[in-house]
Amino acid sequence: MNKQNKSYCRVPFDSVTVSPTGRMQLCCEALWTGGSEKTKIKDINSIQEWFDGDYLTDVRKKMQEGIMLPECGVCYKKEKLRGQSSRTFINEKYFGSNTDKDEYSIKKIDLKIGNKCNLKCKMCFPYASSELWKEWKDLGWNTKDKDPNKETSWKYYDGYFEEDYSWPKNKTNLDKIKQAVAKCKLLHVTGGEPMLNPEFFDLLNHCIENNTAKDIVLDVTTNATKIHPRFFGLAKKFKHLLLTVSMDGIGKTYEYVRYPADYNTVYKNIVTYNEFVKSLGGESSMVFNFVLQVWNLHNTIDVIKTLGPLAVNSDHATVRVEELEDPTFMQWKMLPEEHIKDVIKQLVKEKSIAHPQSISWPIIAFSKMLEANKVYRTKDHDYKKDQLLKFMHKQDAHRHIKLGDYIPNLTSFLK
Repeated sequence: MNKQNKSYCRVPFDSVTVSPTGRMQLCCEALWTGGSEKTKIKDINSIQEWFDGDYLTDVRKKMQEGIMLPECGVCYKKEKLRGQSSRTFINEKYFGSNTDKDEYSIKKIDLKIGNKCNLKCKMCFPYASSELWKEWKDLGWNTKDKDPNKETSWKYYDGYFEEDYSWPKNKTNLDKIKQAVAKCKLLHVTGGEPMLNPEFFDLLNHCIENNTAKDIVLDVTTNATKIHPRFFGLAKKFKHLLLTVSMDGIGKTYEYVRYPADYNTVYKNIVTYNEFVKSLGGESSMVFNFVLQVWNLHNTIDVIKTLGPLAVNSDHATVRVEELEDPTFMQWKMLPEEHIKDVIKQLVKEKSIAHPQSISWPIIAFSKMLEANKVYRTKDHDYKKDQLLKFMHKQDAHRHIKLGDYIPNLTSFLK
């Protein structure tokens, strides 16, 4: 690959993505740019046909020529700020053992089986949570002019609220997924919440019955609020399991961000998952994903110290701290500078302590992330803060909760 090519990405050469709405798209981070080609799984004959179709063929051609694509704006933005992104990570991993930049075939299925979820995470929205879909409707946010994410979220597009999120229950649609998965090497399933989804277990069972599971890496992201009684028995039939647990805090901070989850219940489930993944051995692993935002910057170090040691087979990336992109009014840089400097002081102290790698490495990565951002207050800070306050007050009133009961140190800032 030409290292100067800032457009090339292995994703359209190696994988396909099915969104919560049943739409085929470039990847899970790709901006929606519209287009006339049929993209709904119900409208295509097969996933292979879509992979070989005009849209992805054109994308691959443009990437080989170094043409920047509007769909890839999220990665371009990250690279400009920090020098790396999902695009650069995937390319480095591929070209570490491959040289053919033109080869393409479906090796990975990135699958969101609808938006069924039991949580209403603060930074999430109806596209990925059926519970937030209900809440948006109750709050009157289910129209184009009232949606609080319409100005900021890269996943927002007109009409997303009216999409058919029940598409997986249509046998014809699920059969197209099964046909494609039978030939892939990695099945990546996120949410909504997979553990609540009967079609998820139907798909796993299909792979086992057709003797393909042993050749497929199962990559699952869960909120760990539930452990399905069938999951362990099915998961151990796959080549190995890559389990990611989404945790955006501990204690009361966690319960505010990932409402209405109970932290103690989730922690017990994490311990159970830890024991199961360790029993699998081999290359199976468990890590944690943490979305850094205005609500949890103060809690990040405690999250790393509490959860890092519970990761399995991944000392260097036990807790992956990712900055929230949207909505922009919830980004951690919205916080007062003194809040940020307090965390930086804590990081200096923690880096001087001889922590095990499961803690020290994510601490160092988190520190570098904060150091990369020299300007915290943007010109539109006051406007964004007003958006944040309106969102928080209306949503919390609907939930009958108060910020001060969960994160009292933020109440002086978010009055």
